[in-house]
Amino acid sequence: MKKIVFALFLTAGLVAGLSARAAIEQQSASTAARPETIKIVDTTLEEVEAVVNPTTVAIYDYSILDILASVGFERTGIKTLVVPSQSSLPDALAYYTSDVPGTRIISGGSLFFIDWDVLDLAEPQLVILGGRSFGMNASGQRLGTEDAAKYRSDTYSRYSGARFIKLSVDASKSTLDEDILRNVTALGKIFPALKEDLDARYREIKADIDTIKAKAQSSGAKALFVMTPDPSSISVFLPGSRFGMLYNEFGFIPADPGTSADFSAHGATTAAEYIMAVDPDVIFLLDRAATVGTEAGETNFRNDPSIQQTSAFKNNRIYTLDGDSWYTMTGGIQAAKQMIQDLMQFIDTI
Repeated sequence: MKKIVFALFLTAGLVAGLSARAAIEQQSASTAARPETIKIVDTTLEEVEAVVNPTTVAIYDYSILDILASVGFERTGIKTLVVPSQSSLPDALAYYTSDVPGTRIISGGSLFFIDWDVLDLAEPQLVILGGRSFGMNASGQRLGTEDAAKYRSDTYSRYSGARFIKLSVDASKSTLDEDILRNVTALGKIFPALKEDLDARYREIKADIDTIKAKAQSSGAKALFVMTPDPSSISVFLPGSRFGMLYNEFGFIPADPGTSADFSAHGATTAAEYIMAVDPDVIFLLDRAATVGTEAGETNFRNDPSIQQTSAFKNNRIYTLDGDSWYTMTGGIQAAKQMIQDLMQFIDTI
């Protein structure tokens, strides 16, 4: 009888031990499978949770793709990357138009549209959104505020296992320096292997911005940022608008010191006669019409009789800006370097 009782106790102890071991192993496996997370500050200026060293990522902002490519995307460890339509990527992002060693790169919508069918297959751990995300539906139709908010909410709910963060330039402000710093800081935490190089690239850009600022201010030249949204229209950006960085960060003296009353992405619509009246010494021209693939507006702008009366035209100081860098990739490292080169067209003449 004692032997039987002892055997029962031994069996019970063995079963309990095995159960405890199985529980520990299961917990360890669960912990190992759960990705590490970290807190970052995104474009909303809120502290959000992101995944560290994610292997499956969706990125819907050109500036973030730019930053990662500039410091060696292959070092991120990403195995599957979803990007906006590969056929529509700017030439500067040609790196992402096909698979690269160790990474499968697939199209998943556009800057405005998050394609659920693709994300269902990719099952991303991290989704990096841009300022244009959730702006359109699958048919390319613009969404109103309520529909866009529902689209965003439904997407978050559908992929509750993923972390969503927003990293882009805030188009309602003109804080290029702050935006780049925030983005590289966040990416340095998400991909620790890139942190040192990201910090170094930011310091280089900051130094160049400071150099341009000092020279632009000392030149005394009055500048105006002009955009041609389409071949037949003109808009301007004054201090405080989307491209107010020309004045507050790059140091150019505004030809019109007023504050822009129109903070839309396309600036304040105006006429050539206005530009003739403010008579800028230098004009920086962004041809959006050409950037988005329609007929260029630069020719019409330069041929306008009123524009030809300005000091900028007479002194050959109308400088064309790189559309992708200023309009679609703003906030990226390569884009910032191109923006600096664009402004140096004038700085090198003084």
